[in-house]
Amino acid sequence: MKWRLIFLFCLLSVQQLFAQDQLKIDSLQIKLNNAKEDTTRIKILLDLSDKYSRTDFLKALENAKKALEISTHIENKLYIVRSHILIGNSLLFLGKYDEAMNNFLTGLKTAKENNFEFEQIVALSHLGIIQDRIQKFDEALKYYFDALNIYNKSIEQGKPIKELKNIQSLYNNIGNIYSSKKDPATGEKYYLKGLALAEQKNDNLNIGVICNNLGKLGIERKDYPTAYKYLMRSLHAREKINDKSGMAKSYNFIANYYQATDSLQQALEYSKKALDLGTEIKEQLTIKTAANFLYEIYKKQGKIDKALEFHELFKQSSDSLINDSKIEEITRLQLQYEYDKLEKERDARQLRERYTYIIIVFALIFGLIILGLLFVLAKSRNKRIHLEKEKLEKDMVIKNKELTTNVLYLLQKNELIINITSRLLKLKDKLKEENVEPVQRIIYDLQSLTDKEVWKEFEVRFQDVHEEFYQKLKDQFPVLSPSEIKLAAFLRLNMTTKEIASITGQSINSLEVARYRLRKKLGITSQEVNLVNFLLNI
Repeated sequence: MKWRLIFLFCLLSVQQLFAQDQLKIDSLQIKLNNAKEDTTRIKILLDLSDKYSRTDFLKALENAKKALEISTHIENKLYIVRSHILIGNSLLFLGKYDEAMNNFLTGLKTAKENNFEFEQIVALSHLGIIQDRIQKFDEALKYYFDALNIYNKSIEQGKPIKELKNIQSLYNNIGNIYSSKKDPATGEKYYLKGLALAEQKNDNLNIGVICNNLGKLGIERKDYPTAYKYLMRSLHAREKINDKSGMAKSYNFIANYYQATDSLQQALEYSKKALDLGTEIKEQLTIKTAANFLYEIYKKQGKIDKALEFHELFKQSSDSLINDSKIEEITRLQLQYEYDKLEKERDARQLRERYTYIIIVFALIFGLIILGLLFVLAKSRNKRIHLEKEKLEKDMVIKNKELTTNVLYLLQKNELIINITSRLLKLKDKLKEENVEPVQRIIYDLQSLTDKEVWKEFEVRFQDVHEEFYQKLKDQFPVLSPSEIKLAAFLRLNMTTKEIASITGQSINSLEVARYRLRKKLGITSQEVNLVNFLLNI
């Protein structure tokens, strides 16, 4: 009586949840009929597919396919990926593993190309589930850990994936693989880690899944009290959210529990409930499991006809779930995906190499053009400098000639003035006394004016030709007197002592003494150093 009341209460609760889900579905359907924008329609279709995924996989598949069609038409990559994932999810539960895998691989490829991290994790998780179903456990673990690595990397970078609400399901799936690989201790560790996260988030969906697996683990260990506790907790969590697929699985595991504890009648009741619900939602794996339990129970009860009936159903559901051709197709899809991935990486690498080569070639060409321009400019500059140098040298030669001519002219003029002065001096004694003084004044004026004019004219012309000589001489030897600077200028023109004496009116002896003093002030101590050469190098 007590069990019947509990069952009746659960049934009423489930019916109430069914009604609530149907209201949500009806509301979404009305919104879909009134929606005009493509993106809005896609969102509603994806929501409908998600809602139906707990109650009717065919309708879930239908809505996801419609969403994919519109998403492809408007070329919305994100919704294309999400549509493929929901299509794959429905096909997975319908037992069409090869088609499901094709959709997950297609979604994963597009997600990677567009860096959709959340969708990559979902697709990888579902691919792991398929590999688990066909008992390729190592491949399943690889998919799961690839998904977990993306999640952990986002946490390390301080950019957690906000859409990811159920990483706990990934821990559950990893626990499943280790349990299948006969490593229950590691499996339990991952189950408990996932359960703790699910409890924190009040995630009844994953609480149901993980508790179911912990119950299964308890049965395998023959720890029946713990197994029963987890199995009933799983069922209650799934009933709260009207998860028909999960409830069917819970019924099967509870049937397994009762069968292990030799409570065959209770095992029979839960197996039938699992079969009915699995048939309703068209979930082949649930049908297969329930049919097998019923076969074993009826066989133990000695009801051979019933046992054969459910054994035949078990074989039919097994054949529809998996056969050699489906395994080959899944393997082919997996290999094709890996091949496409390698081809894409190879093409990307070749493209990078090609771009690098092109950049290097253009850089070399550009460099050669620059070098060519620099060479032409340098050649033009050198030619210009050479022409300017030749012009300056020609100008210098001309100016030196002019200066030499001027000096010769000054020498001749000075000699003439000296000659006239000498003749006037000779005539002075023969002049009358009143004429002596005027003649003497003329002689004096001639001598004084000649020195000033000669030196001034010579200095102007000399500076025009050797403009830097005076400044360098004064900077390097500031102790030189004006007369010594004049002497240095005459010597730089390679004039003899006699020629200098003719211009300056000094005696040769005086000039020799002046030359000696100049050498001393210039710091020339060795007799081997030529004074004129020294001055030419200043």
